[in-house]
Amino acid sequence: MTEGALTGHRVAGIRFVLQGGRTHSVDSSDWAFSRVGYYAIKEHFVKEAVVVEPWVKVEVTAKGEHSGDVMQAISSRDGALKGLDYKEDLCLIEAEAPLQKMFGFTSDLRTRTSGTGIFNMEFSEHKEVQSDLQERLVSDYRDSDKYKNVGHSEFGV
Repeated sequence: MTEGALTGHRVAGIRFVLQGGRTHSVDSSDWAFSRVGYYAIKEHFVKEAVVVEPWVKVEVTAKGEHSGDVMQAISSRDGALKGLDYKEDLCLIEAEAPLQKMFGFTSDLRTRTSGTGIFNMEFSEHKEVQSDLQERLVSDYRDSDKYKNVGHSEFGV
């Protein structure tokens, strides 16, 4: 599907199997089975859909004296600390955080570590967004011209 029910973004990673259909000479056709599948998917998305966002694994290396500041920087971005290791005068911090919140982290890290901290991040997984963010995204989409200009079924999508 190219447009999801909640925010209009692309839908991925789904599979539906239509079971129990019977043919009848009067009202059975490829089109009829296609419509049943279409409305089943639409109804499911309204009841069960969630908005997800990409999360990244983050590894930060900094001087040990900056470990508290670095952990605070990650936590302030809704990150989850996964590990902390010290080797000589350096610390290695492992965490996960929403990609959206990591924009600007380079500048923040440089400021907090006097330019000595470095970090690496890579995609980890998709996780559900927080409920207040999902509500705001859905509301913004429903108020948009894109939503208003698209025909919607009885299921609201």
